[in-house]
Amino acid sequence: MALAAQNQVRNLFVGLDFPEHATVGAVKAGSNGDLALLSADGTAPAAGENIMFFLKEASGTVVSSDVIKPSNVLYAKSIPFVAQTMGTGTISGLTVDVNTLYSVEIAIAGYGSLSREDEYLKKAFYKAVTGDDQEAIVDGLIASLNRNFSREVGATATSNPSFSFTKTGSGATAALVVTEKPVAKFDVNKMTRKGLDFRVNCTATTTPTIVNVAGTPGVGTGMSVAENEFYLKGERNDFMRGAGYPHNLSNSYLADPSASYNTIELGYWEEGRDEAKKSKKSITINVPFTNLAGNSVINSLIADLNTVLGAGTVDALAVSA
Repeated sequence: MALAAQNQVRNLFVGLDFPEHATVGAVKAGSNGDLALLSADGTAPAAGENIMFFLKEASGTVVSSDVIKPSNVLYAKSIPFVAQTMGTGTISGLTVDVNTLYSVEIAIAGYGSLSREDEYLKKAFYKAVTGDDQEAIVDGLIASLNRNFSREVGATATSNPSFSFTKTGSGATAALVVTEKPVAKFDVNKMTRKGLDFRVNCTATTTPTIVNVAGTPGVGTGMSVAENEFYLKGERNDFMRGAGYPHNLSNSYLADPSASYNTIELGYWEEGRDEAKKSKKSITINVPFTNLAGNSVINSLIADLNTVLGAGTVDALAVSA
């Protein structure tokens, strides 16, 4: 019977390497994390042959995907790694107004255990005095921000886990830049935030120029791959993953949250043996990204897929700028 549940229709493999093993025996004798693409009969892939993915897991166990029939493949694509970018808020074009109280506000949505509808506000203040220029105002606001954030867990008098406060330019061109930091703590089971949703504002007698640029989550980041692997492994292989709720044990598999990954996505369908229903299925393959030259590893896998599915089905990834 064709079923439609996550553990039947979605699979994911995180391979640490693709050494082009030609048999299942070679996979078993290989290193933990080795990924292989073979014909369903366990031999090297060939045009039009049914295929399977094999992976030697961290435990040394070799696991396999479903049998994938080339004629049932709906789509096949490669997705290159794109780095995460950090959000920024810049305050520039300050005007010196003596005895004016300058106020900077950072509003963070969903901070810590707050919901997305709640905001956590952090502020900084500086009152301009005779002789100040724009740089003095920026320095004063940075000092105030550091003092106020020093109350946060893991912060010091000059640093905190969430933001960096820097000055660009000097004198009349000085500007304050608030930059988001990468998350300091990530747990695939408990703490899955990958970035901060925030905005910066400034209040003064003469309103300065304020530019907020949101960060981007990236594609194939280690945190997103580790999270996908954790939940999908929990459905397919790690049946005790949530058995101790709410005191679940922390666990990890092959994905490294600090690493980067290229991705191959395959969509296909399978039909039940004794009925006409079709189940749409998908499989995600992640292979570490180191640099463009290192993309030759995943391109070997792409070449094997194109041997089976037809030339040009999956685009090779760039190996140079």
